[in-house]
Amino acid sequence: MTTATTALAERILGAAELREVSHRIRERTHATIGASTRTRALTAVAGASSEGFELLLPSGAGVRLISGSTDRLGAELVGLVSTLERLTGSAPIATPPPAVDVPPLAPGELLALAQVIREGDVERLDAALEDLEMPGLAWWTTQFAWGAEAIITLQLTVPGGAGYATMLHLFSDGWGRLVPDANDDLTFQPMTTIEVQARINAFTVLLQESCDDHD
Repeated sequence: MTTATTALAERILGAAELREVSHRIRERTHATIGASTRTRALTAVAGASSEGFELLLPSGAGVRLISGSTDRLGAELVGLVSTLERLTGSAPIATPPPAVDVPPLAPGELLALAQVIREGDVERLDAALEDLEMPGLAWWTTQFAWGAEAIITLQLTVPGGAGYATMLHLFSDGWGRLVPDANDDLTFQPMTTIEVQARINAFTVLLQESCDDHD
């Protein structure tokens, strides 16, 4: 077995080459990947096809260009999951607590509830829960109110076509995402670390297929 098809190439780009590579990636179908904690944030840009991928990733020494066979891109991005868990000290359990008995909430309702939780007024909180027909607070509503420990955003941009975007939240008790329904009301879907990794892998496949379709 040889490593020719799996080896990655990495190098720091100078300003002129960075502009050239960035333009080449962004003028076609591409992905923007954001990862942030309470104190750090980075944004990476990637393009992929059956011929390979290019990933622009900020680093302490400058912007790195990582390139290689497309089947390696998923592994590069999945590494963000364990990195964020380590940086935030979060320890998601194998089976996250279920988001039970929480009806779909309009974005404004969820933000208003979060404000009441932060204020700590028990009477106002009881009244808000009654108005929203909620029997109590699910684990994620309290942690959402105080902010996620980390967030991953995945955005697919297709010039002249429909794109795709999703946001994954890391709370102290586990991962999850807010899912809108047809009326844009939100429910919360708890996710395991493995499910988050699988979703990122699926995103890289979607990127490759979209790039191939528009070549």
